[in-house]
Amino acid sequence: MRTDSRLIQMFVAVADSLSFTRAAETLHVAQPWLSSQIRKLESQLGFDLFIRDSRRVALSEQGKALRGPARAVMRSLDEFSICASMLRIREERPLLRIGLPPYSHLFAKRVALLERFAQLQPKIQIEIVLGWSPELVERVTAGSLDMAFVVGDVIDPALEYQLISHAPCTLCFRSDDPLAALDIVRSSDLRGRTILAFERGLNPPVHEQLFGAAQRAGAVLQVDHEMMSDVWLQHILSGDVIGLNFVRKPPAQLRDRLCSRPFADATDIALRLVRRRSAQQPAAELCWQVARGAGAANDSAKSAS
Repeated sequence: MRTDSRLIQMFVAVADSLSFTRAAETLHVAQPWLSSQIRKLESQLGFDLFIRDSRRVALSEQGKALRGPARAVMRSLDEFSICASMLRIREERPLLRIGLPPYSHLFAKRVALLERFAQLQPKIQIEIVLGWSPELVERVTAGSLDMAFVVGDVIDPALEYQLISHAPCTLCFRSDDPLAALDIVRSSDLRGRTILAFERGLNPPVHEQLFGAAQRAGAVLQVDHEMMSDVWLQHILSGDVIGLNFVRKPPAQLRDRLCSRPFADATDIALRLVRRRSAQQPAAELCWQVARGAGAANDSAKSAS
């Protein structure tokens, strides 16, 4: 007996949620129709998959036995779809539109991920759009970008994300600065000091995450449009100012003139890859899978170390 893969997908959705209503929402179908399709599958199989009463839905013993094989079928179908996309790409010249923050090249894992993807899929054209994270998120949501690397938290039910990298916040200042005598700098140590910052409107949540505690403690923020660039380092060297850094390491030739210390009152900054939850075009799906594979490899390496 052969079973329609669509019916298997419906069975898995109900088995995972134990709710016909929630499963119908996930599958974007009407609940009565979903119930009728599950009845159709049960009729084909010759036994009940679920125990239904007025209060709950539970798997029958046969349903419990079939849940694992059904999930394996769905994984195989996903692999089939990815393979088909890769074969189709060989015959096409698809375009992947991806957004990047202007300083994202400083995240080594982001650079390695796109280089890996370009090696695996040389026929895919990659169109890069630079912008600040809130703007990139809006463009992904609107559909003008397939995906984007963004800095900071992403809270949007229409989007899904993968964590690519995260970095602690450090303060950068001249080696002769009194702060160099400290092992860790706290906001109270920055009262009256000038900190180079980007404009708050460019990314308000990350601005608060980086500079909020210091500003409330009495630090003075000075807008610097060259954040974490070589020019930014020169601004630190030439004046009595401090830079707040979460990814840039001073070049070797400046390390005797510059000093970095952990900043106790700013949490780690995260770099994420975001995309819409709706169906993806093949090039975007392949890039997402490469990112997921890189994340799994990193998790395995951490477990082994």
